[in-house]
Amino acid sequence: MLRPALLALCLLTLPAVAAEPPVLTLGESSERAIQQDRLTVALRAEAMGPTAAGVQAEINRRMEAAVARARQSAGVSVETGAYWTHEERPQNQPRRWRGAATLELSGSDMAALTALAGALQEGGMAMSGLRFDLRRETARAAEDELTAEALQRLKLRAERAADALGLRVTGYRAIRLGAAGGEAPPRPMPRAAMADLAAANAPAPIAEPGRATVRVSVEADVLLGPK
Repeated sequence: MLRPALLALCLLTLPAVAAEPPVLTLGESSERAIQQDRLTVALRAEAMGPTAAGVQAEINRRMEAAVARARQSAGVSVETGAYWTHEERPQNQPRRWRGAATLELSGSDMAALTALAGALQEGGMAMSGLRFDLRRETARAAEDELTAEALQRLKLRAERAADALGLRVTGYRAIRLGAAGGEAPPRPMPRAAMADLAAANAPAPIAEPGRATVRVSVEADVLLGPK
């Protein structure tokens, strides 16, 4: 066994172990309701007939006309979507084929876009839904502002908490940012209603945007030390 004097000398020569600084984990968030500034209109070209080739030819004719007409409108994004055909065998009736193809139009000029949708309905397209959301530039600008707000709130909260503990903030680590943009869900129409709209040369849809909530969250580990 070590003598007491030797044991004391060994303890004096050991390196001092620094105490871990107190860490306070905080989270804050900031949100804002923003007027939605982009409209997406979903349309369908539908056809039914005795042969698959005839149905596909009719769908293609309507889609080509709709795409050509939409591309003439400045500021409108044009995107084709799903395309399907299937055979139906109704009881006591001849077999028939049914098919459809989808088209999405997006833009910020909502009056022009709804007018275009009405014109395409007159050409045989059927309305299947409307969706409002935020342009990417709008959402990003809002997120930048909200991030600055949330970080400032977290900083003030950390300083107040540290003061209440008789300590001070010495630094931050592991800062985490999160963001989520708001979007209104599509407004679908039943299949029967779509066919009726196309057949009746329905007028342009009425579209009124709402507000989307953009929310940003921040979280950080706050290092504390003595005053």
